[in-house]
Amino acid sequence: MKYLVTVIAVIASVFLIQGCSSSPSGSGKSTNPPTLDAVIDHSPSLPETNVEVNLDAGNSKDEQNIGYDIQWSLTNKPTNSSVTLSNTTQPKIKFIPDVAGDYEVKLEIENSSKGIIDDATTTISVISSESTIELEGDINTDSTLTDIFSEPSIPDYLVVGDVDVNAKLTVDPGVVIHFKENLGLKVASDGILSAVGTDSNRIIFTGESQSVNGFWKGINIYSNTVENAIKYAEISYGGSKSAGTYFEAANITIDQAKVQLANTKISNSGMFGIQTRRSGSEFPMENMEFSSNDDEHAYVHISQLGYFDSGSSFDGGYVEGFGGSTKADLDISVLNGAKYSILDNVGFDHLVTIDAGTQIEFVADAGFKVGNNGTIKAIGAANNKIIFTGTAKTPGAWRGIFIGSPSVDNILKHVEISYGGSINMATYFNKANMVIDRAKVELDNVEITGSAGYGIQTRRNGSTFTLTNSLFDNNQNSDMRIHPTQVDFIDNLTNFNDGDVEVYGGDTEATGSETWSNLNNGTFYFSSSVSIEKEVSIEAGTLFEMGTDVKLLVSSGTDPGVIKAIGTSSNPIIFTGRSKVKGAWRGVLIASGSVDNEMDHVKIEYGGSSDLATYMPAGNLGVYNDAYLTISNTEIQNSANYGFMVRETRGATVAGTNITYLDNSNSDFYDY
Repeated sequence: MKYLVTVIAVIASVFLIQGCSSSPSGSGKSTNPPTLDAVIDHSPSLPETNVEVNLDAGNSKDEQNIGYDIQWSLTNKPTNSSVTLSNTTQPKIKFIPDVAGDYEVKLEIENSSKGIIDDATTTISVISSESTIELEGDINTDSTLTDIFSEPSIPDYLVVGDVDVNAKLTVDPGVVIHFKENLGLKVASDGILSAVGTDSNRIIFTGESQSVNGFWKGINIYSNTVENAIKYAEISYGGSKSAGTYFEAANITIDQAKVQLANTKISNSGMFGIQTRRSGSEFPMENMEFSSNDDEHAYVHISQLGYFDSGSSFDGGYVEGFGGSTKADLDISVLNGAKYSILDNVGFDHLVTIDAGTQIEFVADAGFKVGNNGTIKAIGAANNKIIFTGTAKTPGAWRGIFIGSPSVDNILKHVEISYGGSINMATYFNKANMVIDRAKVELDNVEITGSAGYGIQTRRNGSTFTLTNSLFDNNQNSDMRIHPTQVDFIDNLTNFNDGDVEVYGGDTEATGSETWSNLNNGTFYFSSSVSIEKEVSIEAGTLFEMGTDVKLLVSSGTDPGVIKAIGTSSNPIIFTGRSKVKGAWRGVLIASGSVDNEMDHVKIEYGGSSDLATYMPAGNLGVYNDAYLTISNTEIQNSANYGFMVRETRGATVAGTNITYLDNSNSDFYDY
């Protein structure tokens, strides 16, 4: 509608036309084109919620009185506001703001016949007519904290004294709680905290000052009810001081308690993001965010590592696990942006599954033991390995992995184990990255490097393991130290990088057959004498180095041992001393009467340290009593005594062709 200014303009125009013959310019028209200038006035100047705000367009400018139409609109308003404008074509209108925040109002004025329009926009900041509520003391009856202010920068509640929750406390979505310095919220053993926000309306627990990590004490939970929940929330700037004896400072401390955590950001703690003091707490987590905590993001019992999910995110740093052992089956998820740090020697006494990509670092002398009732399943991928290593990247930075479990489900696949061997793993064990003690484990595509002792060690027979497609490097002792019953567990694809597999004394198993592989870039080192009690086939190219006075015996008996050492001209099997001097080791004694004993394209050297048996003198190779051997294309050299000895008078039989001798100190061949 046109207003009075338009009517006056029309009357004046008629009067000028009838009463004047000409305008000063001689044209009868104004020299300046008409303009409009929209102006918004509002009152009061500092409006509050639930109080009328007046809008007035009366001071808009129409200097040539052409008249105009009016249109008001609300172009922006605070979240959760339901305000709308009415009578939007009137010069003066009103509205009542329902929530605090900024309201953006637009005014358009227009003379459509002349095609002239102008607009103005103003932002009206509304403060709440409510006031922040102060909290302190005990909450002994069921209570609810409601969202007073929609603006998250305005706290709904200010904690001015420590608050102890002894009943059910419900915190509504959108509630903002600020804490004064060194104050906190305690959920006592008979209390319940239910703080469940929404994705668009989060609950905030923070310090009154948000520029100092560790400004307030934090949330301390001692309640063991499954009703405790913190979801779609933010907890920040806590951890000013310890929650109690045996606790450090943290945003959240959980002591023998239960709480569900989801979609919550935990940041800017003065020390830990989350801390527990012992086992017995349960806090399943989902899609959490950890950032800017002064110490580590979490400090929890080893049994609680399974509560961290792969959907949570971290800005680097660690989740620390301290001592003890598992209390139930455990799935350790890969951390998005962080690693696990193990602080003690801990026990896996249940099924522990470790997800691909998980990185676990150990501090000095820390490690883990898979106990008799435990099982480990650590299955990585070629491009997403599981890593066990020291915090320091030096040999002996941590203790290592002890496997004492007979479970057939133990498996480590696409796993790296490095820098272990800080101290002896146990009585009768040495330093090692991994110990296997009367246990079963499958090792596939495993990298074992940088040990301050052995790569892998066993102490006795009774362990069963398979080793395939793996890699050893830079272990200060032998890559492996194993029992003779375990030699056949090693494949010929594992790369030993010029290292060796130490075989300590004892017998092979007594029945069946097995193959000793040609180690890939590796050597078998026999540190003690070994007896072959079953059929053993040795692959072409296999290299054996023997320690001082060590003997390899192919035993006799009703079910005698058998050796089948079949090399090739380009890839002979070699038995030699660890030191390359005459008499470096004792030699090979064939005491088995099996007609299957055979050596072809074999080299035997540097033996003869002492007699091979009663009535069998020192030498590189002896065939004893009723024994049998087919031998061909073999070199026997550098013995400290005889080269080759055969006790024919006691029934020893040899079928030999193309045997060559070199530089044996006594006779090359002794037949007696």
